[in-house]
Amino acid sequence: MKKLVYTLSIVVSLFSSTYASDILAVVNGGNVTSEVAPNNFKTLDNQTQKNILNKLIEKRLVSDYALKTDIVKSEEYKKVLKHILKMSDENDNKKGNENLADIVKQKSIKGYTQEQLNSKKGLLAFDFLLTQKAEQLLPSDKELEKYYNDRRYKYDTPAQIELLSIVVEKLSLAKEIIKKLQNAKDILQEFSILAKKYSLAPTAKNSGYFGKIPLSVLNSELSPILKDKKRGFFTDNAVKTEFGYEIFYVLNDILEYNSTFEGVKDKVKEEYVQKSVKAWAMNKIRELKESATIKILN
Repeated sequence: MKKLVYTLSIVVSLFSSTYASDILAVVNGGNVTSEVAPNNFKTLDNQTQKNILNKLIEKRLVSDYALKTDIVKSEEYKKVLKHILKMSDENDNKKGNENLADIVKQKSIKGYTQEQLNSKKGLLAFDFLLTQKAEQLLPSDKELEKYYNDRRYKYDTPAQIELLSIVVEKLSLAKEIIKKLQNAKDILQEFSILAKKYSLAPTAKNSGYFGKIPLSVLNSELSPILKDKKRGFFTDNAVKTEFGYEIFYVLNDILEYNSTFEGVKDKVKEEYVQKSVKAWAMNKIRELKESATIKILN
């Protein structure tokens, strides 16, 4: 099975400290400051600030938790951390023989605080824990088949039709457009041009792209006209709808697909593992919150 990457809260880049930091919260005796918040944090409305602070607290909890695990002793973790820290400064890319301790020291000298560095290291460690959990999961075929059967609708595809449309107010204009299409060498290209020029629908700017529609949900007006049509068909008579006079072009006809467990087993397993790992992460965050001492400062 290919290695899965589960990134719940890994931070790719650090927020540099461009102003005096404010203490936003105290988590298990440690300060969470504006140094790890977005630079525009102070300008945001109260609810947005609360939401961000809640995420910062969660990140602090999982970061501190992960840094206490053996995952930080692994050579792979150290290698990836070294790479990420070096990438955050273009000048560091000029050298390749520094050890991790030297790089961390350089970052501290260049203005990154201990809080920022610990956050980066801890979130990466938690990401490694999630990957480790994924690799340890070995669901049985019975478990996977039950998961598949409970969500089979996600893996089946109903018969669909993919459409472009042009909507105009007057029947006379619709007839003119149809005539242009009948005389066109490249009907699809002409339809796209005419949709942008004449269509009153919001889809006009996107060449009249209407989207994919299951045949089963086509209304009584459209079903007889479109249900059995193939790619390249366009309506040579305008269809009167509540929006005006419409002309449709069949971009694609998609056959019904009824999946089998064996046919989608790998996909089911990947999704099952992802959901299981996410559930573990959410439970761990909740557990850490419940046992933590958290004080939010105004």
